[in-house]
Amino acid sequence: MKDTTAAGIPTTPPFKLYTPSECHPEWGRLFAEAADLAARVLKNAGPFTLRDKLARSKKRAGAMFKTLANLLRNERAAKKGSENFIPLFYIWTMTNACNFVCSYCSNHRGGKYPLLFKQGLRDNLSTEQGKRLITIMKAATAIYFCGGEPTIRKDLPELLAHSHEEGMFNFINTNGALIGSLLEKPAYKDFLRQMDVIIVSLDGLVLKDLARMYNANEGAAETVVRNIVALWMLNKTFPFKLVVNAVICKENIAEVGSVLDLCNDLGITFSPVSANVDNHPDRSLLADPEYLALVDRILERARQGHPMIASAAMLDRLLHAKFKDCYPAVFNHIDIDGKAFWPCKSYPDAVKVDVMACKDAKELHARGDELVKVTGFHGDGPGKCGGSCAWMQDCVTEIYGRAAIQGIFKSGVLKEIRGLMK
Repeated sequence: MKDTTAAGIPTTPPFKLYTPSECHPEWGRLFAEAADLAARVLKNAGPFTLRDKLARSKKRAGAMFKTLANLLRNERAAKKGSENFIPLFYIWTMTNACNFVCSYCSNHRGGKYPLLFKQGLRDNLSTEQGKRLITIMKAATAIYFCGGEPTIRKDLPELLAHSHEEGMFNFINTNGALIGSLLEKPAYKDFLRQMDVIIVSLDGLVLKDLARMYNANEGAAETVVRNIVALWMLNKTFPFKLVVNAVICKENIAEVGSVLDLCNDLGITFSPVSANVDNHPDRSLLADPEYLALVDRILERARQGHPMIASAAMLDRLLHAKFKDCYPAVFNHIDIDGKAFWPCKSYPDAVKVDVMACKDAKELHARGDELVKVTGFHGDGPGKCGGSCAWMQDCVTEIYGRAAIQGIFKSGVLKEIRGLMK
């Protein structure tokens, strides 16, 4: 077998750290299938041209400028004693619908997205409303398309195109089961040009265990792995950032180690997070010796320079739940109906503010602050959240909030931004 196709797509697994197992996918066949899929996607998408490269560079420079400008504005607000910052990004739950029902699924409020959908919570924004939402929130640098499963929405390419035109830095978090076949469709022709970061969930490599975690069949679990490999191949042409996210639970600690090794061998950015219980970390998991050994391994790989979603220092704080500060106004979490949870989605008594009734993100934050004061909101005591979440976005609020309070050069935030935009 040749190592690459005529289009330069790798066909042979380049494994060094990762050790295949009989329970894992049959990699020779899977790589061949992924290469065929990648070739079909390339035929649909066409080449990544010099014009595309120039447009991407311009967009990334604009995103960096906007981020720095917002950080400086937030620094000025912090000097006045305010933590009601301009949001640096926002998460849009586009739909509660999902083709999986993962064992660890959490909407940060005690529910599972697909079960909420079955219960009737399916009042999604229309395409035009979604475009208006994106325009209203364009003061933020980035949008994070998520669900449920965002690829279920048929208008995702149209919404992405609008976000791209608005100059947004685009993230998507997907379970990866549908994206392979979707990328072959004409509507997805520009998807890989316009999406900046593609995050795919993968919580192990034993297909029967994955199927059980996803409440799906083994064929669907294997499709997720094949699609990740195909995206890795396509990443040689289209310079989006490919990230594999692994949720560490007690039942999959060893398998997350296999995912880590696979990602390190392929050069895929690895994003680990420990499972939470409501708005608190799972302390029993964090004390598990097997978990602690895995975390040490992850941190060592980060120090060695393997691509990670954050620095070793930030991952250490995240995976050991060490951080104490949270600044919820750093980002907004917008629900399917276009309303933002304020100050924080994980707060049981959060209020919802209608984004569609606001002219911009500044007005959204002003309205929210009239209902619940965000400054000093995190922590224990009357009028405070009482939470100690250990999700990645909470870790992000800490470092960006500290950048506003300590100054962008002292906080280390520029290192994290550069790493994310590599």
